[in-house]
Amino acid sequence: DIDFESAEAKKNVSGSSTKRSRAAEVHNLSERRRRDRINEKMKALQELIPRSNKSDKASMLDEAIEYLKSLQLQVQ
Repeated sequence: DIDFESAEAKKNVSGSSTKRSRAAEVHNLSERRRRDRINEKMKALQELIPRSNKSDKASMLDEAIEYLKSLQLQVQ
């Protein structure tokens, strides 16, 4: 009886572990896709901003904001 219960417990742990690792794998893939899309959009944004040479995202976004503000001033 004890051996059977132990085997059942191991199956349950193994089964949930497999489900967990599958869920983690799916999450990792969707996270990678999300990061890839963000990187593509950042490259596109960088191409639209003149003299943009920043590589980190925060600096790039800051440059984009400043550029858009200058364009708004020119329009006014």
